[in-house]
Parts: sequence; C-alpha cells; structure tokens
Amino acid sequence: MDISTVSQTSTSPTASSAEVSGAAALTSDFDTFLQLLTTQARNQDPFNPVDATEYASQLASFSAVEQQVLTNELLTGLSLRASDGEFERLVSWIGLEARVAEAAYFDGSEVTFEYEVPEDVQSAVLAIRDEEGAVRNRIALTPGDGSYLWDGRDLAGAVLPEGLYHVEIEIVQDDVQAESLPAFSYLRISEVTRAEDGVLLTLPGNAQVPASEVTAVRRPIE
Repeated sequence: MDISTVSQTSTSPTASSAEVSGAAALTSDFDTFLQLLTTQARNQDPFNPVDATEYASQLASFSAVEQQVLTNELLTGLSLRASDGEFERLVSWIGLEARVAEAAYFDGSEVTFEYEVPEDVQSAVLAIRDEEGAVRNRIALTPGDGSYLWDGRDLAGAVLPEGLYHVEIEIVQDDVQAESLPAFSYLRISEVTRAEDGVLLTLPGNAQVPASEVTAVRRPIE
C-alpha cells in the first residue's frame, strides 16, 4: 500500500501544475482539430460540398468535450485541495487521544472502557484478548450505558504485560452468544499518515485505525 508520511507541505501547487498542463494539452488538441477541419474544407468536392451545419455541429461537439474536460480538471483540483485541508487538520490531532473501538493499550496504568449494552439482554461479558487472540480476561458487565476500569489483570489475577489488547462485548440471549458489540477506549495518537484508502492514525503498539472510525478526540488526562 502506498503510504506517504506526515508532511505540512500542501500539494496544491502540484494540482495547479496538472491543471495548467491539462489546459495546454487541450489547447493543442483544439488547434489540431481546427487544422483538420480546415484541411477538410479545402479538399472537399466543390460539386458536393459539406453542409455548413455539419461544420457547426463538429465545432459544437468539440466545444462540449473541451468544457467537460476543463470541468473535470477543476473538480479534481478542488478535491485535492479539500483533501489537503482535511489532512492538515488531522495532523493537529498528534498528541491527542482518540476514542476507538475494540482496541486498548495497557502500559501499567488502569484502562477505562466505555460501552453501550441494550437493557434487555440476558448477559454481557467484556472479553479481553492479547495480540495472538488468546482470552486473557472475561468480565461481566451490567446492561446499559456505562464504563469499566480495568486494572490490567488476567483471569488468575496476575498483571498482564504491557501491550496492545483486543476487546469486545459478548452478548448472550437465550443462553447462546447472540452477537458482539464494541468496547471503546482512548489511545494517544503518535502519527498521521495518508494512505490510498484514506488517512490512518498510528496508536500505541503500532496499531493503525482509519481516521473515519474515531468517535471522539480529547486532550490527554494526566
């Protein structure tokens, strides 16, 4: 995947250069078209000349194509400028904390999970897994909107090593796991990168999430 690192340099000049180049190419094509049209007029059969309306129709058709090409180039330029503005705005998030789903980083300090569980479920369990997918803890939650403060301990009560953990809420209905819901936590943003499919935020443990999946941003709580 083609990823460019964070840069404050705007790409607007590049977009402008592309527009100028495109306009120059279009002008060259139009000149060539006029030369062909003139040659056609000069070499037509004087006893069976081409109807003048046909020339007008050809000019109109080329003009329509010309306007469409210029419009497309203009829209492309505007899109690039808008994208650059959005990227620069997201760069200002570096150092802040992003609220993301299904990921948490334990560094020895307690981690707060936020959740939204329907009131009518039979039971809800917060499942915490390590990066290999092994279940390290399972914690019963009270249905409703709430939060849980995890001290980093596993099922046996031992403190887990520092690292990135995957979290989700398992919902049980009629004694069967019905679905999984996300649990949210805040992770500090260390880098912003532009990728082919959007802007990615780098979080602790080198986790990367699309900026579009962030539900809130806040200043770090010391």
